[in-house]
Amino acid sequence: MTKQSAPPKGSFFSPTRLSRRQMWIGWLFVAPALLLNLVFDWYPMIEGIIRSLYRWNGYSAAEYIGLENFRKIYTDQVFWTSVANMLFFLVTSIILMLPTIITSVVLFRIRNMRAQFLYRVLFCIPMVVPWMVIILMWQFMYNPQYGLFNHLIDALGLPDMRQTWLGDSDLVKWCLVFMGFPFVTTNAALIYLGGLKSVSESVWEAGALDGVGPIQKFWYLELPLITGQFSLNLIGTITAAITGYTTQLILTKGGPGFASMVPGLYMYFSAFKSQKYGYAAALGMVMFVMSLLVTLISLRFVQKDEQTV
Repeated sequence: MTKQSAPPKGSFFSPTRLSRRQMWIGWLFVAPALLLNLVFDWYPMIEGIIRSLYRWNGYSAAEYIGLENFRKIYTDQVFWTSVANMLFFLVTSIILMLPTIITSVVLFRIRNMRAQFLYRVLFCIPMVVPWMVIILMWQFMYNPQYGLFNHLIDALGLPDMRQTWLGDSDLVKWCLVFMGFPFVTTNAALIYLGGLKSVSESVWEAGALDGVGPIQKFWYLELPLITGQFSLNLIGTITAAITGYTTQLILTKGGPGFASMVPGLYMYFSAFKSQKYGYAAALGMVMFVMSLLVTLISLRFVQKDEQTV
């Protein structure tokens, strides 16, 4: 056999040239995503930090005021009311992650592949319906004059039990939470199913040989094995609860009074209703810090539980 000689050091196909070429090709593929990330993620964030130090109404010259906007937030009663409401929605959202986990486990345990496929298809159909349509449907059902719920109360012969629903400051937050019924999130369920399917069959066989019952299997096998997927969904739940405001904007405008006001909606109104863009930017920075801290604390607890398993 003839020994092949390595290409000359300065040639086009030398290892040094190839590695450089591969590096530039790699950067070429990454560049569009990196550019979009810089323009639409990093630039707005940096601009928001800068604008939070100014008094600005959106069209006249901005006036530098330092940390004055943050001092106003500290004494703003409406903001702290919105934070209390947000914490209510955050806690209920985290608790209501459980029905999705249970549904995913039940669906995973169905061994008939055709039945499992059918249930998955039925499960995914609601994803096609826009969230706006769902919100408007619930708005119709909560209507105090011709809504479904008051009609049901009348049909049961209990006209004195009719409610204003979204117009009642004591009920409005519970009404917004109930809009998630039956509290099963399709995206999260698919993530849990993917996690369960990635587990080796030997794990389930070992559990069956040890005589593990359905409840024990859930607590000691299935739930610990989807901790990573739970962490991922937990981040999404926390972020949505802290920064989300679409439902409140469409249904209640933060009312009655400030009973359903949340920080995201207060930021929106400060910017586009009151034209306090600098103050709105400061609110956005506070929300970002809150979201980051709550997420880190939650993940710390999840990781501790994962290490003890």
